[in-house]
Amino acid sequence: MASSSGPASVPTYPAAPFATPIAQQGNDALVERLRSLADSRVASTIVLVLLLLVIVGLDNLIVFLALLFAGFLLVDRFVNVRRCVVLGGVSWLAVVLLGEFINQSVAHRVFVELDYLFMFCGFLFGVAVCASFFAGRAMYELGYERGQERADDAIAEHIVGRLIDHPDDWTQLDGDFLEVESAINRVRERQRLARQALRDEARRKDDLVTYLAHDLKTPLASVVGYLSLLDEALDLPTEQRARFLGIALDKAHRLDALIEEFFDITRFDFHDIVLTRGYVDLKFMLEQVADEFYPALEEQQKRADIEIPDGLIALIDGDKMARVFNNVMKNAIAYSYEGSTITVSAERNEQTIVIRFENHGDPIPAPKLQVIFEKFYRLDAARATDRGGAGLGLAIAKEIVAAHGGTIDCTSSPERTVFTIAIPA
Repeated sequence: MASSSGPASVPTYPAAPFATPIAQQGNDALVERLRSLADSRVASTIVLVLLLLVIVGLDNLIVFLALLFAGFLLVDRFVNVRRCVVLGGVSWLAVVLLGEFINQSVAHRVFVELDYLFMFCGFLFGVAVCASFFAGRAMYELGYERGQERADDAIAEHIVGRLIDHPDDWTQLDGDFLEVESAINRVRERQRLARQALRDEARRKDDLVTYLAHDLKTPLASVVGYLSLLDEALDLPTEQRARFLGIALDKAHRLDALIEEFFDITRFDFHDIVLTRGYVDLKFMLEQVADEFYPALEEQQKRADIEIPDGLIALIDGDKMARVFNNVMKNAIAYSYEGSTITVSAERNEQTIVIRFENHGDPIPAPKLQVIFEKFYRLDAARATDRGGAGLGLAIAKEIVAAHGGTIDCTSSPERTVFTIAIPA
């Protein structure tokens, strides 16, 4: 058993390899550029064309065009296909070009053609490169996910083992306890976040009960009141009876819309969103959305300008994205000034399509911009009016956009409020 009276020995650790932050940033930038190149539609299309020229050639023009068309459809739709074409195609071409060089160099000394041999070897090499890439990425993600958990377990096991084997030797535990403390702090932070999430969820449920009672009771009370009045006053003039019936019908429609929104958010919460993708003309689609809101726009003396170039095609679930555009447009109309213009624009970047809804109205405070996409959240101004819904429209829009692999956010200033939707191109 070690004595505790002697001087404490200080553990030594190997020096960390020297690496400057600048060098690390350069490496990260290089990796990012290579990844962008591998994901690029332009690069993958160029590699595909070169590969087909080498393998098929222009002599078989019909086969060349058919393979090019099929390959372009796959490259345009799937990012993993683009990576395979770039990585595997470049490897294949490199081997074929090497074979061509060797064949030209030794053509006068051999009596067989080496083209097919290098073509086959290039194919195998390209497959190996793609397999190595995807296997390496899968192992990295798996290791990264489990690494910290295993590290925490190993540290705890190490400390317990030391205390069991050497209960009286505390001289070298300072550094170990620091590691344990760090691991415990991470666990505490995760528990704190989990408790905070539970408290927030409980608060939202309490708010939901309050807002649900208010939002459903208001139109229901109007329907009951006007129908009761019609039932009791049988001698009402025809014009007044028609007016009361119209108001009751409007409130009933609002009540129906609120209940439908609650059903929608329940479906999106408990079921995965299944997308049925297809190529959709965004300009035509958004013009249809604006046309559907023509009565509301006309009533408030507002207008919608669609500034989208012709031929902007997106691979999306048309029905579900129409719901997104509908909800965002409804929000823009509800919170814009009377007589103002709502501008809808879109553009295609290298890897995304960005759609913007811009309206002019009271600015949204910065703290509220962080929560407007939460379920059942509505701006205070909407609760005093009939403009807003149940606070589910933007939450549903966020769920659908996320299912497409995109993002939706909002920026607001005294001059304008802009909702930006970005989806993969």
